[in-house]
Amino acid sequence: MGPVHHPVRHPLRRRRRPVASRHAEPAELIALAKAVGEHEGTQLEAIVAGCLDQFADAEIDLLVEMSAAAGRPLNWNVLTIDATVPERVPRQLLASERARKSGGRIVALTMPILTPMNMSLGTFCALNLIPGWGEVLGLPLPERIARLRDPDVRAEMLRRADSREAGVFRRLANFGRYVVGDTYSRENEGLTGRVVKDIAAERGQDPFQCLVEICANDDLRTVLWPMPTDNDPASWALRAETWQHEDVMLGGSDAGAHLDRMCGAPYTTRFLGDCLRGRKLVPLEQAVRMLSDDPARLFGLRERGRIADGYHADLVLFDPERIDAGPATLVHDLPGDSPRLDSRATGIVSVRVNGVETVRDDEVTGAIPGRVLRSGRDTRTVGTR
Repeated sequence: MGPVHHPVRHPLRRRRRPVASRHAEPAELIALAKAVGEHEGTQLEAIVAGCLDQFADAEIDLLVEMSAAAGRPLNWNVLTIDATVPERVPRQLLASERARKSGGRIVALTMPILTPMNMSLGTFCALNLIPGWGEVLGLPLPERIARLRDPDVRAEMLRRADSREAGVFRRLANFGRYVVGDTYSRENEGLTGRVVKDIAAERGQDPFQCLVEICANDDLRTVLWPMPTDNDPASWALRAETWQHEDVMLGGSDAGAHLDRMCGAPYTTRFLGDCLRGRKLVPLEQAVRMLSDDPARLFGLRERGRIADGYHADLVLFDPERIDAGPATLVHDLPGDSPRLDSRATGIVSVRVNGVETVRDDEVTGAIPGRVLRSGRDTRTVGTR
């Protein structure tokens, strides 16, 4: 229902034909939401500009009215939690409080792990969304490199990135905290896995200058991994508190828009490992419910989400000493040899779908007994009235 940012190679972007919802006025979106409510087994999902930082008043009004008009829950993503911005969580959850008073329900999706996300100066990414940066990063390659090597241009880019208008993207401009990923030139041999601030100190450069020179050696193909800024005890404590809210659910969705940029899929096994051997922010039984029964109830999945008589035999058996997820790696197995990030689960003893084993000891068996879930047939309607 809301705007979604896609890589510049997307055919709709090339033809300058964005999807209709990018131009729809609030009245049209509310009318569409009302139409959704006329069909069984339906739900709403919205992505608006304020999702990543803090909602504007008009955005809260729109989400509340859409849910109320449809009589359906509306989920949005993603709720980012950072103890250095304590006002963000109550502001974002204000939409949920207002929705309940208006006959709707708004559910915030939030990730229980720090999601690996790579950056690049060569292709469209979140850096392009920093105010003023898109004008430089959208230039043809030779001109882009020349502009990035200009100290005055870099200074202006950093100034814009540190301004209030940059919002949640401000943290992406701390280039000393980037880790160098894949490199493609002889000049950059041995840099993979190193932190930019350490390389910059050796070279007597500021971090942004150092990063630009590394990327220029690779014709801007270098893969960059920003280190998270919200990996502190206070932020994790705030997450644990926020997860208890009745309108907060673990998870996230981008409809596959960032397959080569972000790796959020391992949040389930990594979260379980964290609950057993790491921070232990919630008991294991609660963690399992948050990953299975909670989403099944929200989306109305029939006979799924819990172990009970008459329910589908969809079961996961895991080793509590090993359950986790491996590091994110870039693989090329999509059509056209396109890349995606992959992270393999570990500690999985068995996965059964409809009672048939599909995974044994971390390896797929080749069995495919599942089926696509269809609205109405496999779901019940979850309303708000």
